[in-house]
Amino acid sequence: MKEKQELYRYSCTVDEEKVFAFKQAVSAADTGSEIPPTFLTVLDFHGGLSFQKLTELLQFDPACVLHGSQSYEYIKPIVPGDHIEAVVYMTGRTSKRGMTFAKLETVYLKENHPAVISRSTLIEQKGAAHV
Repeated sequence: MKEKQELYRYSCTVDEEKVFAFKQAVSAADTGSEIPPTFLTVLDFHGGLSFQKLTELLQFDPACVLHGSQSYEYIKPIVPGDHIEAVVYMTGRTSKRGMTFAKLETVYLKENHPAVISRSTLIEQKGAAHV
């Protein structure tokens, strides 16, 4: 795959109550009004991109999926009340030894400019080792 393929797009508003609940759930230190680093997963689920939806888009068997890696590039802060548009891209897909690797990039836009870029790799492992 040579170029990004858009998989999913959604928009939502960062809810202060969800941020507070997330901070409590992960025992996050008070970061003021900024969201905790991994709160973006909540935005994904809130925006409709559940694990089930993602595996459907990738045409992966959900029972065979591993989360290989995750990284975040923070460009500008996201705070409660911000309206975010997120665009999920597949930036690569390769197969090797019975495994399929999907590289994903989600760009979280605030006021039409990137605020955070999330990069991850999902692995579908099938074959004799499949449980």
